[in-house]
Amino acid sequence: MAARKQHINPDVLVWAMKQAGMSRGQLATEVDTDPFTVETWMNGDDSPGLTQLRLIAKSLRRPTSLFFLSRVPSQQPVQTSFRNPIGSRGVRSLSSEERAEIRLAQRRQKIAVWAAEKVEEHLPVRLPRRLKSPESTAQSVQSWLRWDVQDQVRSSKSAVTKLVRRSLEDQGIMIIQLSMNSDACRGFSIYSETIPLIAYNSTSHVAAARTFTILHELGHLLSHEQAVCDQPDDAEERWCDRFAAAFLIPEPHLLAYMEKYLKVAHVENDDVESVRRISNRYGASFQCVALRLIDLGLAGWQLYRAVSANPLEVDGPAFGGEPQTTHLVRMREYGVTYPRLLLAARDRGKLHDLDARKYLNVNGEQLERLQQRIAEEV
Repeated sequence: MAARKQHINPDVLVWAMKQAGMSRGQLATEVDTDPFTVETWMNGDDSPGLTQLRLIAKSLRRPTSLFFLSRVPSQQPVQTSFRNPIGSRGVRSLSSEERAEIRLAQRRQKIAVWAAEKVEEHLPVRLPRRLKSPESTAQSVQSWLRWDVQDQVRSSKSAVTKLVRRSLEDQGIMIIQLSMNSDACRGFSIYSETIPLIAYNSTSHVAAARTFTILHELGHLLSHEQAVCDQPDDAEERWCDRFAAAFLIPEPHLLAYMEKYLKVAHVENDDVESVRRISNRYGASFQCVALRLIDLGLAGWQLYRAVSANPLEVDGPAFGGEPQTTHLVRMREYGVTYPRLLLAARDRGKLHDLDARKYLNVNGEQLERLQQRIAEEV
């Protein structure tokens, strides 16, 4: 018996494929058919069966109901500041995985904005004004966050990541952790006057690199930027890199450290050991350290190439720690801002308990544990 055809809207299929950056050949491979068959679905000459439709929906990360809409959804284009993977060069297109994660982040941000409006307690985030130089902007942001460099240098690299994330969340910024393919982007940001969002990819990246990504994306938010940045060598990307490095490694502290402990005023092109020691001191990645030294005229670009060509940086072994129960995993994924707003909306009767569970992907018991943990964090 032939599979029953599902009479989808071909225009919606074409739109969803374009949004996901998926070609006919790629979708054909995902659905286990041939490009000609996909072409017949796209032009309306034929329709997929139910099993095929489910595979299409899964591949494009869309609900099956979407494909039965009478017209293409009206939707704002993806507008993000986008940070490429390490080592990428030139322009590249967003992958379907990256596009799907950006859409999901946008939905969560909209939910958070809605919740903030309902509870009427979350004030719009007042980001510092972006100044002309990355150096002066970094100093301004440190003051805004009441950042203590002494706390930073006493902390492990993973602890510095948590300090940066929590300091920004205390200001109302929404920070989420993604687990995309290791070849995917390192992070992106979506500006909003109410709740700006930063997302960073945790897969195959050491803690210090995540810290750098969060601060890099903050640099984009300071300019209220909403354009897709897929040219890793452009001036805006370099500015944000310099800002992140200046935040993590203040010049006076670095000079004093080099004089007292390294006994040098300039780092040689192959001196990866000095890079490692500075990295451990400030909880900054090797590449961040090299960029900062170069920016201050304390090293040449050969040092950056030496660091990039020898990926020796690894996180230290983790000892102890809490069992990673569901509510702790959700806190790591969603941060504090998003669940805190949803829980506040629920407690004020603005959001049904079932919806809060759905948006946070937890059951009733896990939701209460999440609320208790967030209260302890405040």
